Amino acid sequence: MTIKLEQELIVTSNKTIDVRGTNMEIRNAAGITVQFAKNVIIHGLHIHQIIPAKGGKIKDGEKHLGLRSASDVDGISLFGATNIWLDHLSLHHCANGLIDVIVALNHFGKGLEERMPRCRFGFIHVVNNGYN
Repeated sequence: MTIKLEQELIVTSNKTIDVRGTNMEIRNAAGITVQFAKNVIIHGLHIHQIIPAKGGKIKDGEKHLGLRSASDVDGISLFGATNIWLDHLSLHHCANGLIDVIVALNHFGKGLEERMPRCRFGFIHVVNNGYN
C-alpha cells in the first residue's frame, strides 16, 4: 500500500503506527510530524521521496484544527516530543532530512552513562542542556 499525504501527518500522544506483516510506504508526499506529543511508536514504515506540501488547516488534536505553514520536508520530524520509539524504518530521498529531532532543555544527571544524545553518521544540534 502506498500513502500519499497531501499535508504532513500530525501524530498526537499515545499512538502506535505499526505496519508489521505488510508493505506500507509513504512516498512522493509530505512526511510525519510528532510535535509536543508523548508515547508514540512508529514501526515498519518505508518513507521516501518526501517533497514540500502545502500548509493549511490540519487537525493536531482530538478537538483542535490548527493552521500550519508548508511542511519542512523531513521524513519524520520530532519537536518537543517525549517517549518516542522509531523502529525498523526505511527512509531515503527526503528533501530536507530523514529524521529531524529537536533536542533541547534536557538535564542529564549524575551517574548517567548512556542514553544521552548520540548520532552516528550524521549531524545533530544539542542546545541548552545541563550535564552533571
